[in-house]
Amino acid sequence: MSSSSFLRDFDPIVPIRVAAGLLYVPHVFFKLFGMAGSAAFFARAGFQPPMFFLILALVMETVCAIGLTFNILTKWIGLISASVLAVAAYATIATKGLGWFWNLGGVEYLFVWAGISVVLALDAWKRELNSYGRFSFLFPQRA
Repeated sequence: MSSSSFLRDFDPIVPIRVAAGLLYVPHVFFKLFGMAGSAAFFARAGFQPPMFFLILALVMETVCAIGLTFNILTKWIGLISASVLAVAAYATIATKGLGWFWNLGGVEYLFVWAGISVVLALDAWKRELNSYGRFSFLFPQRA
C-alpha cells in the first residue's frame, strides 16, 4: 500500500470515534472496582437512590463504549454519549463546584468529550444520508 493510497483511504473520524469509545473503559472499570466510593459520589451529587444511578451509569457507559468503538448505531450512541457526559458534568459541578480545568476537578474534559460525541453523531447522520439518500430510525437499508 503506497502512502498516497493510505492518505486517500484514511478516514480521520475512525480513530476519533474509537478513542471516544475506549475512553469509557477506565470509567466503567473505576466504577466497577470502586462501587462503594462511586455510590457515595452519586449520593453527594444528589442522585437518589445512588446505587440505581450507579448501575444506570455503568450500563450507559458500557453501551457508549461498545457503540462508539465498534461503530454501532453511532448516530444515536453519539447523542447518548453527549447526554451521559452532560450528566457527569452536572455531577462534577454539584460535588466540586463550578470549575473548568479538568486537572483541578473541572468539566473541561467532559465538555470536550461531549462535543466530540455530538460531532460523531452528526457525522454518522450525514454519512447515512449520503449513502442511502434518507434517514432511518435504526439500521438503514437500500431502497
